[in-house]
Amino acid sequence: MVRRLLSTWIAISLTQCNHVYCFKSIIPFNRSLHFKRCCTFTSIRKTTTMTATSSPSTTPRRLVLVGGGHAHVQVLKSLHKFIRPSNLSVTLIDAQSDASYSGMVPGCVSKLYTPDETLIRLKPLTTWAGIEFVQGTVVDVNLDSKVLNVKKEGGEEEVEFDVVCFDIGSTSRGLVDTIGALEYTIPTRPISNLITRIEEAEILLRQSGEKDANVVVVGGGAAGIELALAMRARWNDLGDVSVTLLDSGTELVPSENKRCRQALLSVLDDHDITIQHSSMVSHITSSHIHLQNEKVLPYTHCIWAAGASSHDLADVTMRKRGLAVDDRGWIAVNESLQSISHPFVFAAGDCATMVGLPKGKRSPPKAGVYAVRSGPILIENLTKMIGSLDDNSEANNKLTQYEPQGDFLKLIMCGDGTALGFRFGLPLRGKWVWHLKDKIDTMFMELFAKENLPDIKEGEAYDTSQYDAIVNRPKPLEVEEAGRLLMRTDDEVEYEQAWNVLRDMMADDDYQKHVLKLIEMSQGE
Repeated sequence: MVRRLLSTWIAISLTQCNHVYCFKSIIPFNRSLHFKRCCTFTSIRKTTTMTATSSPSTTPRRLVLVGGGHAHVQVLKSLHKFIRPSNLSVTLIDAQSDASYSGMVPGCVSKLYTPDETLIRLKPLTTWAGIEFVQGTVVDVNLDSKVLNVKKEGGEEEVEFDVVCFDIGSTSRGLVDTIGALEYTIPTRPISNLITRIEEAEILLRQSGEKDANVVVVGGGAAGIELALAMRARWNDLGDVSVTLLDSGTELVPSENKRCRQALLSVLDDHDITIQHSSMVSHITSSHIHLQNEKVLPYTHCIWAAGASSHDLADVTMRKRGLAVDDRGWIAVNESLQSISHPFVFAAGDCATMVGLPKGKRSPPKAGVYAVRSGPILIENLTKMIGSLDDNSEANNKLTQYEPQGDFLKLIMCGDGTALGFRFGLPLRGKWVWHLKDKIDTMFMELFAKENLPDIKEGEAYDTSQYDAIVNRPKPLEVEEAGRLLMRTDDEVEYEQAWNVLRDMMADDDYQKHVLKLIEMSQGE
């Protein structure tokens, strides 16, 4: 019964919902949560009754989740004590009681959100689900005895497991290896410290009476681009503020077409952000950044957004313990997010890399977007693995494969109440794009807010309609109207209508082709 409920969530998430995604924060579109507010909908399944006594086994089983990442918070919500098997206990281990949602952090830096609005509260979520929360850091893993060593405030604790899953994110690449970076820069990881460090820097700057600032962002990826725009917006009220983006490559967003790259360059130019390509940092002093090409840049504040590197827990500790990791220290998993060396170990998000993929497929980039997408698959596979321990079945052949989506809606916050998006090779820009990104991100956060957690009582029905609804969507716009709408940048565009067009284009290849053709013709291409 438990598996049937979770599969319902997964099936709806992966098939019926038209997923919409945002840059650095891709999330599955939960249809019913949105349309309970905006549209009339009807549930396509009857309410399902789940009770903790539905498990056929009495052998105690323990699932341990290490890290409160974007994939794991979905697992927490799915394994409420009155839904999961009665013999299954679940433990979450994390050093922090709150998890930062990366998709909203640049918006927080630019003061569009408060710090509290970017946090998923882990303690209320685990309390609601009847899940044990251990606040501490895993420092060792014994894969033979299936024991984790956790460093806590009062000492160390051993936590046993039958199945363990890691969603611990990553560290900042080059931060330790680059002389001066750790001492003088503000790193993007851990995310929980980023906003605090920027707030502290701002307090010192304003107290000093200085009106000038020279901000340098190291890293020309998605995070670096958004943070450069965010810092420009945050300190726009000061005097002379310069913002420079250092990119190690020869062009930004190389995976996008020329039209999208040009739109991004236009945005950065409008916000007076200087870009320096082919810029690799050699070392940093308290006042200057020295590049490998022998250029020297003065700075007052430097943000280190140079990409992701693996945690020592995986790269050093678990490698020594025999867990399979790749040459960069990422936990090596198969397409089911299961360790290739230990079937009772799973991993998702930045800390994992998918290996042994068919020719032409690659493991997804290190971005929170993919951690969120993997959540439903992780729920299903962890549930199946636990179930296989009780019925002595071979779970490996039954696990569901995670297929990362290659093309999705990418949204870049501009810091001024607008955003830039890329989809189907089209650049999308305006306030409506920001409203769309804001809606997607806040919808995801609402799933885990304490006040929105359903009141589930033992023996009572568990209503699956929050995951399981269909919507009476408006009839698709005519091709001409749809094309004109997506190219508009004025403030009068309704984001819901534009969102529907994008989803209709995703659902209907012919409609998509006709809309794109019309746009190309209108722009003389």
